[in-house]
Amino acid sequence: MDEQELRAAGTTFLVGEDLYGISIDQLQERTNILNAEIERISIALHKKNEELTVAENFFNNS
Repeated sequence: MDEQELRAAGTTFLVGEDLYGISIDQLQERTNILNAEIERISIALHKKNEELTVAENFFNNS
């Protein structure tokens, strides 16, 4: 799932929303969307940590 698909999908449900009446297929789709979002966030977090380490090393060596 790409970022645009995640953004579009994110408008169809809310985190914490009552799940009564949601079909199994819809629940699986939500799980897929949320797992893709977790992966996207994990990648961004890793990248930001790497950038922070580079910046800290630069300023500590100056």
